[in-house]
Amino acid sequence: MYFEVNGKRVFATTGGKPFDNNKPTVVFLHGSGFDHTVWNLQSRFFAFRNYSVLALDLPGHTRSEGPPLESIETMADWLHDVFEWLDINNVSLVAHSQGCLVGLELAARYPGRVRSVSFVTSGLETPVNDALLNAARDEPEAAIAMMLGWGFGPAGHLHQGPIPGNSMVSGGRKIMRGNTPDALWTDLNACNNYKNGVAAAGKVSCPTQVIVAGQDRMVPKKATDKLIEHLGSPAVAVIRESGHIVPQEAPDKCRTLLKDFIFENNPTT
Repeated sequence: MYFEVNGKRVFATTGGKPFDNNKPTVVFLHGSGFDHTVWNLQSRFFAFRNYSVLALDLPGHTRSEGPPLESIETMADWLHDVFEWLDINNVSLVAHSQGCLVGLELAARYPGRVRSVSFVTSGLETPVNDALLNAARDEPEAAIAMMLGWGFGPAGHLHQGPIPGNSMVSGGRKIMRGNTPDALWTDLNACNNYKNGVAAAGKVSCPTQVIVAGQDRMVPKKATDKLIEHLGSPAVAVIRESGHIVPQEAPDKCRTLLKDFIFENNPTT
């Protein structure tokens, strides 16, 4: 569906069901350079189990009007504006990679809006390799190749995904090319500049979940361990065979972990 926030057009999928702000809502956030489609399988699952669903395109990504937002803090405030515009309070936030930093900041700034947060492959902060950051600015095709090469584990590179005949790498390339030209660099620069993770984590009061990829080459284990430490007592699970892009590489295991956590912490009536 389309709606306007701050005078800009925003797109979100609703999982194949009409959006109803009277129901508990599961909001899905994508990572750097990606869009709503990373959550296609999980969003439909919740939509058909009496949740309202929003799988958003951040500004400047695929169907949402640009420009892309330049900081994690600005993205968190923008997401709160989405909640305000749609009048939703009973939110379980599910975030991947960069989206986790946004979710962390949102939960710290606006605790009354969020019932739970699921962090999928994230650190407390996400410094970006200089080669990748410079390529995103000067050689976008090289940056896309780096992102997809590092982002997917063996299943992605060997075309062993859950959808027969579908290449996750080719799909990721198409998405990144479809964003506004500076979206990937803006996203990565925002991640690189975000330094408020420790302070934000200390303010998160809702239940949290951390899903770790056993073959993640984009978020170091020590960064994830630091997130877990500062969140206090999150529910932690490891999907050992997956690379960084868990929602696509291991969608069934990811869905099951999300289901168990959200059903417990934000149940439908």
